[in-house]
Amino acid sequence: MSSAVLNRKVLVLNKHWMPINVTTVFEAVCKTFQGQALFVDPDTYVTHDFESWIIDWDDAIDFAELNAQTFIKCQRYGLKMPEVIVCTDYTGTGFTGDKRQPKFSRRNIFARDKNTCQYCGKKGKMEDFNLDHIIPKSKGGPMNWRNIVLSCVPCNDKKRDRSPREAGMHLLREPFVPKASDVQSSFSRRLMRKIGSDVPKNWEAFLGKLYWDVELKD
Repeated sequence: MSSAVLNRKVLVLNKHWMPINVTTVFEAVCKTFQGQALFVDPDTYVTHDFESWIIDWDDAIDFAELNAQTFIKCQRYGLKMPEVIVCTDYTGTGFTGDKRQPKFSRRNIFARDKNTCQYCGKKGKMEDFNLDHIIPKSKGGPMNWRNIVLSCVPCNDKKRDRSPREAGMHLLREPFVPKASDVQSSFSRRLMRKIGSDVPKNWEAFLGKLYWDVELKD
């Protein structure tokens, strides 16, 4: 079995059939074998555990219809190439982490603040911004949702080790602890970047709106 086959992309759905990730054929087979996921037939939407997905050597008709591009050849049996799997229990938007409240991370701060400087309103890329302590760290300012905002480099240089009032600056809005919905659009963009513009035909129905919103490139 070639590494190229095992590294092919497989779409991952959570228990609610929401697309959450892209994995490899190898990882998809492992997760299904361990009972963490089920294979999904993209034509019928019927789910299969590992045993029911196996193609027995005696099933000559099915085997004859398959070619090397859609078949994983093992020593005692064969497997149809999985394209989509659905998690058996997981309901979040990834295989790890607490998804009820978004993790306090650099990526989610960018999502909450919409890649916008919270002092001047400038938009840009991640490399254009710093994470600013509203109350400076040197004055006891904590590293949390309510004291950290995006700041462009010029505003960060202007504010320096001062509070906004001391620097004569004003926040566009008060920072807040986001809900999952506040960072969901960012998650969707990251997922579609991972999938890429070459979306397999059998994934389109599962991706739904995400598929139609993907940025097209030359």
